[in-house]
Amino acid sequence: MKDDRGDKNMQKILDRIYWRSIWHLARFALGELYGTPLLVVFSLPLLLASSSSAVRAQVGAPENTLSNYSVRTINADRSEGASYPRIIQIKEYAPARGQLLATFSRRGSLPIYRSTDEGDTWQFYSEVQGLRGQPTLYELPQRAGTLPAGTILAAGMAAAQSDTAKSALAAYYSLDGGKSWEFLSTIAEGQRAPYDPAQRAGITKLKPVWEPFLYTDAAGRLVVSFSDERYKDDNYNQILVHRVSTDGGKTWGDVVFDVALPDGLTRAGMAVITRLPNTKFFMIYEMVGLPGYPLEPRSNPVHFKISNDGDSFGDFNERGTLIQDKWRQFLWATPYVAWSPYGGPNGTLIASARAVMRYDLGQVGNGVMINRNLGEGYWTLIETPIRYTPGPGGYSQTMLPLGNGREILQLVPVDGGIRYAKFSLPD
Repeated sequence: MKDDRGDKNMQKILDRIYWRSIWHLARFALGELYGTPLLVVFSLPLLLASSSSAVRAQVGAPENTLSNYSVRTINADRSEGASYPRIIQIKEYAPARGQLLATFSRRGSLPIYRSTDEGDTWQFYSEVQGLRGQPTLYELPQRAGTLPAGTILAAGMAAAQSDTAKSALAAYYSLDGGKSWEFLSTIAEGQRAPYDPAQRAGITKLKPVWEPFLYTDAAGRLVVSFSDERYKDDNYNQILVHRVSTDGGKTWGDVVFDVALPDGLTRAGMAVITRLPNTKFFMIYEMVGLPGYPLEPRSNPVHFKISNDGDSFGDFNERGTLIQDKWRQFLWATPYVAWSPYGGPNGTLIASARAVMRYDLGQVGNGVMINRNLGEGYWTLIETPIRYTPGPGGYSQTMLPLGNGREILQLVPVDGGIRYAKFSLPD
C-alpha cells in the first residue's frame, strides 16, 4: 500500500501557509490598532459568504442624491383618491409669476392647488368643472390665436358625457393665473373608455381616447399629443398621435401618427414632451405589450423619440429608443420627463416612471434616471426621497426643476394622496 504520510505532511504545511496568509490579510485589512485581528479572522467566513451579496449591491445601485428633504402630502382628504399629478411654474402671467400650480386626477372635477413658496406648502385654489382626470397643465409662452402669453391651459378627460358610450378630451383656459376657467374646445372624441385586460389585448375593440399633453412646436403653434385607440380596424391597438392648432386651441388640425405599431397588440401611450437646449423636442412614452413581453401582467418599458420641430417624430412604425442604464435596468410604465439647465452645456434630462426595473430586485418604487447627453447613450439611476410600493402607488409622477435647475420638486401619488419632496441633482 502507498505510504501517504509525506502527502499528509505537505498538506499540513500548505494549510498552515494558507491560514497564516488569511491571518496577515485580516491584520492588514483592518489594522492591529483597532485591536480586532481575532474578530476579523472569526468573521472572515461570514464576509466571504456575503461577497456575492456585495457584488449584487454594486450592480445597478443608484447614485445617492438623498438630502434631508421632508416628504409631505398636498391633499388632506384622501377619500377621493389621487393619481396622475401635473405641475407648472408660472413664468409669463405677471401677477402670479413664480407661483406653482398643481393638479391631479380624483373622483369629481379637476382640482387646482397653488404654491407661493416654491412648493414648500400648497393651498386649494380652484376647480376645472368640465374635466375629470388624466390632466395636463400648460402656460402659453406667447400669444396663440386670441389668447395672450401667460394664459393657463388645462386639458384632460372630459367630465361625464351625456352619451355614456363616449369618451372625450377637452381643453379649458384661464386668463387670471388659474383662478377661473372657461371652456376652450373638444380635442378628440372616442368610444367608452374601459381599461382592463380584454381591452388591452384588443378583444373588446372599443375605441377610446386618452392622456392629452400640451406643448408649443418650433413654429409657435399649440400642439396636443394623446393616446388614440380609434384605429383598431387598421390593426393598431393604441397609438400616439398629435394635432396642431393655429388659433390657440379653438380648433385642431388633422391627426398625425407619432408611434404606431400595426400588430394589433402593442400600445404606445402616455406621451410627455419637453424642449431640449438644441431646440429639438424629446418625447417620452410607455410601450405596453411589446413582442417578447407577456400581455399580462404588463411590462411597459419606457422609450423616447426626438423631433426637430415638434411636429414630425420620424417613422411612426419605429418603436423608439429604450431608456436604460449600463446594467440594463429600465423605467417601467407611466413615464414623465423634465429638462433642467443644471449639469453642463446640455443640462440634465430627468425621467421618472411608475417603477424602475432593477437588477436582482424587480420593480422598485424609488428613483429616477438622468442623462446629460440629450438622451443619447446610457442613463444614470439616482435615488429620490419618496418611496412606495409600485402598483397603485407611483402612477404617472411629475417633476419640476426649481431655481438654477439643480433642485427638483417631485410629486408622486401614493395611497390616495399626492406626496411631494425635493431632491438635488448630482454634480
